[in-house]
Amino acid sequence: MRKAGMLLVLLALGSSAIWGQEAAKKPETAKPISPLAWLVGGVWSADTSKVGPGMKNIESRYRWSDNDAFIRFTTHFVMEKGTLKNYDGNFFWDAQTSALGFWYMSARGEIYEGPVKIHGDVMELTFRGEDFDGKMSDLRVTVTRKTNDDYNWLLEEKSGDTWKQLLTLEYLRTAGS
Repeated sequence: MRKAGMLLVLLALGSSAIWGQEAAKKPETAKPISPLAWLVGGVWSADTSKVGPGMKNIESRYRWSDNDAFIRFTTHFVMEKGTLKNYDGNFFWDAQTSALGFWYMSARGEIYEGPVKIHGDVMELTFRGEDFDGKMSDLRVTVTRKTNDDYNWLLEEKSGDTWKQLLTLEYLRTAGS
């Protein structure tokens, strides 16, 4: 009985060692959402003091979802009289369309969504939403990574066959949550 028990222990140890080696040999495949991982962490802030009266800055935060499958983001407008927590959303990989996408919701309950295209250090988001005059328009946001802690954000509106610039901001990352 003692020999049989010892044999079972040795077999179990040997099997787990073999399985462990197979698991160690298999490299982890990059997730399709991985090109956006550089955004995660810290607080991204853009100076908006020259955009309008009472405005100070815009803060965005990006963090992984609990299951590491998508990236959650929030956008807060910091004003002289308080902070407007206006937008929450997600970047995700849509397995059905084999493409990156995003959606976000405003504090008023409006949902905006569209595709995300990445070309090197440039990310492009297109969607239908309200322009600064409150008119529904085709919009495009272009995020250009300068460094891992600095990106340019550009908002444009479709005007005929061209895109008209509405606003550009520079976001810098600082430590924090």
